[in-house]
Amino acid sequence: LSTADQTRCLMKELEASDRQLQQALMGVAKEAQQVPGPTFQTLWRDNLKGFYKTSADPMQQAEAFRANRRAVCAYAKSVGFQGTGYGITTTRCELALTRTLLNELKP
Repeated sequence: LSTADQTRCLMKELEASDRQLQQALMGVAKEAQQVPGPTFQTLWRDNLKGFYKTSADPMQQAEAFRANRRAVCAYAKSVGFQGTGYGITTTRCELALTRTLLNELKP
C-alpha cells in the first residue's frame, strides 16, 4: 500500500477502535452503577477524578484516554527519532494502546 493508503486504513481502524472503547467504558460505568453499596462507587469515582484527573463519565474518560494516548505515542516517536512515517508510526502506536485497554476491559 502507498503511504496515503496505509494512513487511511490505519485511521479507519483507529476510529473503529475508539468506538469500541467508548462502548466498553460505558459498560464499565453501567456495571459500576450496579454494584451494591456506596464503597465501590466512591473509590471508583475518587480514583478516576483524583489520581487520574478524569471523570466517571465514559465519554470524558474516552477523550482523556485519546489525549494521553496521542501524547505517549508522539513522545515514543520523538525518542526513537528514526526514519520517516511519523503519522503511520504514531497511529499504529495509538491502535496498540487502545487494543491493550480494550483487552483489559473485557469481562
